Amino acid sequence: MPDVIHSLPDHLAAESELMESFVALLQKEQEAIKGGDTQAMEHITAEKMTLVAALNRQSDNRNQFLSTCGLQHDRTGIEAWLAENPKAAHIADLWGQLKKLVAEAKELNLLNGKLISMRMQHNQQLLNALVTTSRSHNSLYGPDGQPTQLSGRRIIDAA
Repeated sequence: MPDVIHSLPDHLAAESELMESFVALLQKEQEAIKGGDTQAMEHITAEKMTLVAALNRQSDNRNQFLSTCGLQHDRTGIEAWLAENPKAAHIADLWGQLKKLVAEAKELNLLNGKLISMRMQHNQQLLNALVTTSRSHNSLYGPDGQPTQLSGRRIIDAA
């Protein structure tokens, strides 16, 4: 059996470090969503995908390690081991920190999803207002979003 007391903290610490980066990125994403910064969102999304892949690899490594110790994966295996080893407070602390970070990331991701949904709903309402107006009255915009002429003269030409 591998040396759990020395190896498990390494796995949990590496995963916590990645999760801290993920939480910080989600906070950055939230600011970009609030500010409507689409250019930043492109970079954040690419970075987010890379970080999620790294988190998945680290989680797989941890679960592989737990398997070699004869433990179940994820929460079940670690908490079973901690229950049998109550003096391993440093491992319990690392596990608690990781669980806290995961909960924070989950909450931020959920909130960011809601913010994106609100922004999309707002944009759809604006688009509907423009399209509805263009169908019922002379409009400044056609169905393709391009300016139309209200008369023989364009408004822009009059300025």
